[in-house]
Formats: sequence, C-alpha cells, structure tokens
Amino acid sequence: MKLLIVDDEENIVAFFSALARAHTHVDIDTAGSGEEALARVLRKTYDLITLDIHMPGASGLEVVAMLRNMNPHAIIALISGYLPEDISSEVANCTDVMLPKPVGVAIFNQLLESADRISRIMDQIRLLGTAPAALR
Repeated sequence: MKLLIVDDEENIVAFFSALARAHTHVDIDTAGSGEEALARVLRKTYDLITLDIHMPGASGLEVVAMLRNMNPHAIIALISGYLPEDISSEVANCTDVMLPKPVGVAIFNQLLESADRISRIMDQIRLLGTAPAALR
C-alpha cells in the first residue's frame, strides 16, 4: 500500500509513519504542506492520504478537492485538531473519513488495515483484465 502523510507537525508525521511501518508498510511519503502534497500526487498515486487542515501555505481544506481529482481511488482521511463544524459539502464529498486529533493508535491502525484491504481488492480487480482469455 502506498501512503502519503500530510502534516506540518513532525511528531505527527513520525508517529503515523512508525505505525505504518509497524504494519509492514514501507512505501510511505510525507508532505508538510498542501502544495507539497499536490506535488507528490503529481508524481505518484496513493492508496491512503492522511491530510491535516491547518498547515503553512495551502490548507488541507484548500487542496482536498484537487487531491481527490488527481488521485480518485485513494482513501482520503482528513485528520486535524481543528475540524470545523461547518465543513462544506465539497470538502465532505472529497473526504472518506474525518478524524479529530489526537488520533488513537487503535483508530489509526484500523484506518491502515481497512485501506490496505481496499488496496489489495483493487489490485485483484485490476488483475482481472490481465487474465488469460481462457479464464475470462
């Protein structure tokens, strides 16, 4: 599974990265701003994107729709200590889950496990197109 962790707090990035590595995920990229996240998604597709709201430069709320359009099959988890009560429908429609900080280990592990299952199922579906004609 390919994971992008977007947060300007280094301790949050280190925590989420350590939990992902504990689940044997090694394809982990990080970004400290919305602009950096967009640059990463231009070069690579991800299965799971965790996205903070308040960051220097473009906020998570400002880039979530672009991230969704650029990486439509990714699970996008908006994770922030500043979840506004009035999230716009555009943001809500671009986000798969919104989690308030601090995110507990059990919740983050469940997010990783669920995204990993979805990623594996999508890989299996894509392989159907490469099956020999006799099996189709």
